[in-house]
Amino acid sequence: MIVDKLCKSDLHLHTNLSCCAPKTTAVESYLSLCEAEGVELLGVSNHLYDWGGVDRTLQIKHEIDKLRNQTDIQFLVGCEAEIFYGKELYLTCEMAHNFDYVLLAPSHIFNFRDRYRDFDLSTPDKARKIMIENFKVACKLDFGIPTGFAHPLYPICAPWQQEVLDGISDETLRECYTLAAENNKSIEIHACVYRNTVELDDEGLSPIYIKMLRVAKECGCKFHFGSDAHEPSMFIGSHAKLERAAERAGITRDDLWEIVK
Repeated sequence: MIVDKLCKSDLHLHTNLSCCAPKTTAVESYLSLCEAEGVELLGVSNHLYDWGGVDRTLQIKHEIDKLRNQTDIQFLVGCEAEIFYGKELYLTCEMAHNFDYVLLAPSHIFNFRDRYRDFDLSTPDKARKIMIENFKVACKLDFGIPTGFAHPLYPICAPWQQEVLDGISDETLRECYTLAAENNKSIEIHACVYRNTVELDDEGLSPIYIKMLRVAKECGCKFHFGSDAHEPSMFIGSHAKLERAAERAGITRDDLWEIVK
C-alpha cells in the first residue's frame, strides 16, 4: 500500500439495500478487495427512495457490526438522498442524525422522470438548467451532520451528457462551487471522471471533470472519494483512477473532507 496515497477511503458504496444493486452485494463483498485497492475506510451510502428508506438503509449497521472483529477496515454509515428539485428528500434532520454523513444527489433527473414530468427536459440546455438549480438548492440544506455531494454536476442517464457539461460556463462552475464551499458541502471525486459516457483523454479520464475538480479546489471546497460501486466489479481498479484525477486537479491531503483524513 502506498503510504502517502490520498484515496484510502470510499464513501459511496451500495449494497443490496439499494434496489439498483444486485441481491448478492453485501458489505463483505468489498472487504477482500480493499487491500489491493489501498482502501482503509468504507462508507456505505445506500439510496433513500421513499419514506421507509432510512429504516431500510440503517439495517446495514447490523451487517457492519458483525464484520468489525473480522477486519481492520473502518466503516462509516451514510446515505444517498435524492433532491427532487428541493422537495421530498425522504430525510429530516432528526432522521439524519442516525448517519455518520449524508450524500446529496441533485443530478438524478433522468433516473426519476416521473418526478420531473412537469419539467421540459427535451434539450441539453433545459436539463442543465434544472441540474444546476437543483445543485444550488442542495448547497443550502443543513442536516446538522457532515454533508457532501454524490457525483456533483454529473447528468446521470441524460442522452447527451457531454453536451450538458460543455454548456456549463466557468462563471457558473465558480458560483456553484463557491456556494458549496460556503455551506461546507464536500465534493465527490466520483467515478464519472472515468466513465465512458463522457469524453475521455489518453489516460482514460474526463478532462471536463478534472477541470471541475480544479475549480472546486480554487473555490475552497473539500473533497471525498466515491466509486459509486453497486457490486465488486465496479470497485476493482477504480481507486487508482480516482487518485490520479485528484492528482491532476491539484488536490492534496489538506483539501480532503475532515471525516476521511
